Amino acid sequence: MQTTINKPLDLFTDGGVIGMNPSPIGGTWAFCLVDSAGERVTCDSGVITPVEAGLPAITNNLTELLAIVNGRKALPYAWSGTIYSDSWVSLQRVFHAAKLANVPPWLITRLQKLQRDGWFSGCHWTLLDGHPTKAQLAAGVGKRGGPVSPHNVWADQECTRLARQAVAQ
Repeated sequence: MQTTINKPLDLFTDGGVIGMNPSPIGGTWAFCLVDSAGERVTCDSGVITPVEAGLPAITNNLTELLAIVNGRKALPYAWSGTIYSDSWVSLQRVFHAAKLANVPPWLITRLQKLQRDGWFSGCHWTLLDGHPTKAQLAAGVGKRGGPVSPHNVWADQECTRLARQAVAQ
């Protein structure tokens, strides 16, 4: 009997900061890959400090973009699917060459290499409404009328967990 492993179809991403935005402490990022059955098949997350980023502080926009870059890089080159984010700024930077103001050079280099090499060419994107209530999540529609997802909620909660953990240390 063969076991079928469902390939990831969707990439859900989120980023956050530890404390205020911009944060002199750091930021968090998370992503999960979801298969056709709606199951998370891979997840990853992390913390980035200003020292690691080479910046005086970490912004929410930086961590949102880092989550997309890290998530896409976790997939095979030929992957095609949908990238979900609640960050309009980051989606515009990835898919519409919006300005990269306040993004550190190392992240610009990583993003532009992925763009230049075609890593996003088979991808679509969807802007999610972030931080839905239970009722909005059940309805599938957020406060601004956009879609919401339990996978984005997972990524947001993972960012929050990492932030609390970083502050406790």
